[in-house]
Amino acid sequence: MRNNNIHSDEFEDLQRKVAFAEACADPVNFDQMLTRICSLLNKWAQADVVTLVLPPEEEGLEPMLHVFGQQPILPIAERAIRDDCSSMLAELDYADLPGEALRLRRGAEVTPIHGVLRDDYMYRFWSQEMQLDGQTVGIVALYGFIDWVLSPRIRRLLGSVMQMLAVGINNAAAIENLRLQSDRDELTGTLNQRGIFETLDRECLRARSGSHELAVILCELEDYDPYVGTIEGDATLQAFTEAALSCGRGFDIVGRIAESEFVVILPEADAEVADTIAGQLTEVVSSLSIGGAELSVALGLAHYEGGTADALLQRADEALFEARRQRALAAPPAVG
Repeated sequence: MRNNNIHSDEFEDLQRKVAFAEACADPVNFDQMLTRICSLLNKWAQADVVTLVLPPEEEGLEPMLHVFGQQPILPIAERAIRDDCSSMLAELDYADLPGEALRLRRGAEVTPIHGVLRDDYMYRFWSQEMQLDGQTVGIVALYGFIDWVLSPRIRRLLGSVMQMLAVGINNAAAIENLRLQSDRDELTGTLNQRGIFETLDRECLRARSGSHELAVILCELEDYDPYVGTIEGDATLQAFTEAALSCGRGFDIVGRIAESEFVVILPEADAEVADTIAGQLTEVVSSLSIGGAELSVALGLAHYEGGTADALLQRADEALFEARRQRALAAPPAVG
């Protein structure tokens, strides 16, 4: 009877390895591959959160932290994960960065939520480096709301698939970097129009399937036209980009959709959070100038209520138009 159980376990683990190999063999869609991989790791280890820490391809960029959870990752849990991942990088002598410096990329919640969402300290109960040709290409770590110990069998299983994961991540990251180059605005380094719509389509799908909040802020720099293509104009766009990024939460996304028009995508942002970020952006931009005058920006805020990315941006555009109209009505009449 014992031998039968052993053979059954070995067969089950072989099936798991085959499923994992299939997930790693499709590197074209990075998000989809990571979701499938993390879903398997989550299922095997019963982790609350699966993370992947990936060193950047270029010097000067922060490591990327991919987070996949059974539920939305709330602030205390997120901070615990960020700080712990930062300490792992420091232990590897890779980088000594604060947790908030890691670039956060949120994956889909891998299982439906039933019950109260938890926002508490998270414990890392397993982690391992992913190595390829002697080089560390990332770290995978499993977290839970309680500190517990994996069985020897699951530890062996996880260790046996790390090489497959390293190869899959390396191939997917190379393809993703090529794709990102075509999705980036050369001047500001943020998403371009194509990148914005692809990202917003993905976030709308997440919001629709997971009942998440989602908001966007459409921003247009006013009185910018005389400076198009000039050194001062380009510097202003770059300064505004830095201002928009400084008001975000680490995982918010900024893109340039037109000459002087930007979009800030706010995943999992309710009305209060979105209003706060919009207010901070207005305040920060007031310290910028162009042509010797204070830089003025019009903002249009919209919340996802179902539908497409186009519809969401259209509502933001309508809100921006209304904000301009209200500003014009409130302005004192011209003299003379």
